[in-house]
Amino acid sequence: MLNRRHIRIKILQLLYSKSTANSKTKDLISEYNKRSINFFRLYILNFLLFEKIFEEFSKKEIIISNKNFDNDSSSIKRLILDNELLLFFKNSSTLQKLKKKYDLNIWEENIQIIESLFNEIFKSDLFIKYQQLDNLDFKKRKKFVIDVFKNIIVNSEVLYQLYEDLELEWIDDFPLVNTLFLNYLKGFDSENKNSIPLKIFADKDDKKFGLDLFKYIVKNDDKLEKIVSKFTPDWENERIAIIDLLIIKLCISEFINFPSIPVKVSMNEYVEISKIYSSPESSNFINGVANNVFKHLTEKNEIKKNERGSQ
Repeated sequence: MLNRRHIRIKILQLLYSKSTANSKTKDLISEYNKRSINFFRLYILNFLLFEKIFEEFSKKEIIISNKNFDNDSSSIKRLILDNELLLFFKNSSTLQKLKKKYDLNIWEENIQIIESLFNEIFKSDLFIKYQQLDNLDFKKRKKFVIDVFKNIIVNSEVLYQLYEDLELEWIDDFPLVNTLFLNYLKGFDSENKNSIPLKIFADKDDKKFGLDLFKYIVKNDDKLEKIVSKFTPDWENERIAIIDLLIIKLCISEFINFPSIPVKVSMNEYVEISKIYSSPESSNFINGVANNVFKHLTEKNEIKKNERGSQ
């Protein structure tokens, strides 16, 4: 589920949102855990959303069949009701367990949004285009779901507004969750069906990495502040963009406190993150400061890497 870059980004987002607040360490750690769970809840909501949309199409197919409309229900059946990906969501006991575990009854409580999305899909050019295709196979049906997600679900203002009303932090999570879910859809295989992730973190090491990194930067903020000051002599720390300062502190934290992570990996990761979350010029600034800090800490023997971290 969450890989290490995602974990780094989640920590950065939380630190940034709390940067002007006088929060206690215990409260911040609790908030980090809460946000990790909420991130996973939003991810699972995408699966449940398609399950509900499938139900709406099932209802529509019955109505059309019973009324013997000229445009019969065969297109719905071929494209939706026989869709291996959607059927997997519908029949997944794992999904229902996650729904219960994380109290995800949001779509039952907001059925009008499901109906609105269904109508938008049903009347869309996408639906018309795909229902006219001959020889609808697994690949085409999967591509239909992917296109619906990319062109309708992701761009839905009513959906975005609902998420904002339910959990304000979901607005920050929305792009990353969408990317993860899109990757899941693309990787779905009809023969070896991808299991729905049961856990927020891929393994215990990743979970520990996130918590240890977060604890270290929160508890050692003054120390990290002083280190950064030494290598930005022409800048007062107040003049450095908050997001850039946090990225540098996170990078230094990995230098010092994570012996198994190579320095080059940490630097590359945070430079790439800065390209997404900061200004165009920031990546060079962050890379320069982090490189100088690394040299200084190495000379002082404050960076101790094990065999894996020395690669």
